[in-house]
Order: sequence, then C-alpha cells, then structure tokens
Amino acid sequence: MRDGKWEEGKATLRMKMDMKNANFNMYDLIAYRIKHMPHPHAGDKWCIYPSYDYTHCIVDALENITHSLCTLEFESRRASYYWCAPAAC
Repeated sequence: MRDGKWEEGKATLRMKMDMKNANFNMYDLIAYRIKHMPHPHAGDKWCIYPSYDYTHCIVDALENITHSLCTLEFESRRASYYWCAPAAC
C-alpha cells in the first residue's frame, strides 16, 4: 500500500474484529486507506492515511485520555472505540 501501487479505493488495511457482532461497526474496522494526495507536512512521501475511527482511540490511549466526548454521530462507533483503545496500549 505504501509503495503507491494501488489506486484509491482498491485496497484498505482492516483490523480483525468481530464479524458476528450485531453492531456493524464492530466488523473489521478500516485502519488505513489509500489517498493519493500530498500531506501538508509529509508531502508525497505517504499515500496511506489512518481512518478517524482507528486514530481516535489510539491517540486517546497514548495521551491517557480517561473521558472521550463525541457528538451523537459517533455514538454507534463507541463499541469499536472501547475495543481498540485497550488494544493500543
């Protein structure tokens, strides 16, 4: 993915989670996606970008955030957040 051999939307890196869960957000969460767009700091060095759902819980775990406040559109994603945060530590 990092070499830029794949087109946007043709490949993603997913986390193996729980395909039998009633909450579809607990299926295999997308961790990284391909986006051929220059980054403001890294330029064209990278073409893979982390998803918000993946990054949010990892950053909170690294920064020892104990209470994560999100707007209601992320309410259905809380289960994947609580699954991923301890796995990040």
